[in-house]
Amino acid sequence: MEPVRFEREARYWDGVAASANASGTLNFGGGAKDSGGRVADAILSPDTDHGRRIRGW
Repeated sequence: MEPVRFEREARYWDGVAASANASGTLNFGGGAKDSGGRVADAILSPDTDHGRRIRGW
């Protein structure tokens, strides 16, 4: 969990737990079950695209 970037920045969370608009503001709306599943997969699987993204790799 240490390498996971928990800052609310679009470069880490866009497409994983939120979507970003043109100005980079994150929107955490939507299905909690879908985004929660993507976050869990990203945390448990660091070698996936989402896993690398939330770690800033």
